[in-house]
Amino acid sequence: MKPKIHIEPVSCIESHPAMKPHPKLFCTRPGLSRLSILASIAIIALIALWATTYAWVGRSANQLIYEQNKPQIAADRLESFSPWMFSPSKWQWLRAEAYRKLGDRSRVQRISDELAAKGLPNLQANSPLLLMEAAAGIPSRVKDNLGPLLILYKNHEPEVLSSLVQGFINQGDLSGASQTLRLWSELFDNDPKAEYWKGVHATTSYDLDTALQAFKRSISLAPEEIQPHQELAEVYLEKAMFEEARSEFEWLATRRPDAPDVITGLARSLLNLGYPDLASEQLQKLPDVSKLPSPELALVCETNLEADKTEVASQQAAILLQRWPNALPYLQLQARCFAKLGKTTESESLFAKAAESQNRRPQVDRMIEQLATDSGNQEIRRDMGELMMNFLDPPGGVGYLQIASRANPFDLKTQDMLATYYQREGNESLADNHRKAIRRIQQAMLDAAELQEAQLQESQIQSGQLPPSNSPASNPAAGN
Repeated sequence: MKPKIHIEPVSCIESHPAMKPHPKLFCTRPGLSRLSILASIAIIALIALWATTYAWVGRSANQLIYEQNKPQIAADRLESFSPWMFSPSKWQWLRAEAYRKLGDRSRVQRISDELAAKGLPNLQANSPLLLMEAAAGIPSRVKDNLGPLLILYKNHEPEVLSSLVQGFINQGDLSGASQTLRLWSELFDNDPKAEYWKGVHATTSYDLDTALQAFKRSISLAPEEIQPHQELAEVYLEKAMFEEARSEFEWLATRRPDAPDVITGLARSLLNLGYPDLASEQLQKLPDVSKLPSPELALVCETNLEADKTEVASQQAAILLQRWPNALPYLQLQARCFAKLGKTTESESLFAKAAESQNRRPQVDRMIEQLATDSGNQEIRRDMGELMMNFLDPPGGVGYLQIASRANPFDLKTQDMLATYYQREGNESLADNHRKAIRRIQQAMLDAAELQEAQLQESQIQSGQLPPSNSPASNPAAGN
């Protein structure tokens, strides 16, 4: 009788102890296999999610910066996702671009330095800073590197060309701006931004008809762009086409309802069309009029005065006189406010001061007559601009100063007066641009003086009037 063999149940295939194990036999565990598969799927899903997120953040940031004009949202998005994506250099560069659009120079500088330290090519690392400096009135480095920058900003070339044109205009080099615009037209047909900057260039030259046509072409190519509509509305105001200006400002108000320049522009249009009540209604939307430029603030003050809001108007006139204590129109505004408030003594005093400012008018008229026969005399234009800025019409006076500055960008007095104007108006960015221009001019004058002195010494050495600088005669210490 054969003995019964008892077989123990096992959860896996095992070799009998008496048998020699085959090298290809192994133990299989179904639970472990399932975990491995799930882990692999999870890893693949995470990689796919990471890649999708990476692509979405980069693409959406590009659109927000260059197409939708929402750089703050782009910067916030890039900063939020950057730590999870190992802070790619491409994103850091986009962050610098977003802050360039926001005008935050310190952050752009810091990011550019970090990118350069990480090994990014110097031109690419500093390109946002170069464009920012160019737009502020220092276009030389962008001009010298125009080809590489256009390649670097592929599909966004107008960013480079816009900064260059803006820089030439701010520098007063209208010829350089015109040449850049011609190049722009040759490289890119029917570019709405090129048409926009043609309009800005024409406005700077006070060629309002050309500006009007250029802004209209820009709008026809890109109907939803804000800037051409804004500039077109201002040109309509300047040409006293108030109904057309009103239409443009109403379009802008649907897209930028809280923008002070839109509110005041619409109010000015309504006031000139004979609707003071509607103009006053618009101006009530302004949260803080004290920061407005003087022409807009004067408009608000005048509207409130006509609407019998005399106390408010008087407060606004006081702000204007803090900026321009001798300006004729603002003295008259406050004098009228005081008269309406029953402050007769104060009103008469201000009217007397206004008369003193008015006495400068004949002097300005004589300068205008001189310019008719001597249009190239920029000193007359500068001095006339100074008189107008301080006593008669600050915005009009600064216009003459800007023309004088473009004709002679190295005149320190003109640059100083422009810096003063923008500082009083609360525009520190433009004021700082003119202060930088003053420092550059002073440095250029020092460099020229040093070069002239070195050339004079060299000529004296060659003629024998001076011994060579390394000879014992010229250096007694060397002889000792």
